Amino acid sequence: MKLRIRGNALRLRLQRQEVQGLVETGKVVEATCFGDENFVYTLESDDHTTAIRAELEARSIRIRVPENQVMIWAKSDEISLYGEQPTSTGPLKILIEKDLACIKPRTSAQWEDESDAFPNPNPSCGGNS
Repeated sequence: MKLRIRGNALRLRLQRQEVQGLVETGKVVEATCFGDENFVYTLESDDHTTAIRAELEARSIRIRVPENQVMIWAKSDEISLYGEQPTSTGPLKILIEKDLACIKPRTSAQWEDESDAFPNPNPSCGGNS
């Protein structure tokens, strides 16, 4: 699972096995080690949540998505789930996407393994992600 943070926006991208894991176990967890400490981000399917929500805790971000939305999204051709969460500085935008294979070869292919990416439905586009 990839995480991008820019301003007041979070973007998660999941490969096929991660989407499958979210459906089967209700959770996908990723961690980045910073020496002696880890930063953890978690995506959870939650039957008690009514909207996509993010929580910031010590060295971690937890994003919860209503379980019914996850199930419909995972089994469909839909690429993304989107939600906004009110904050004191404006909405926090949360985008969760199926990770699509790149159309153009990446110059930094050693950084990312796309072997489990979803097929890109638009082979004629040329933008990088």
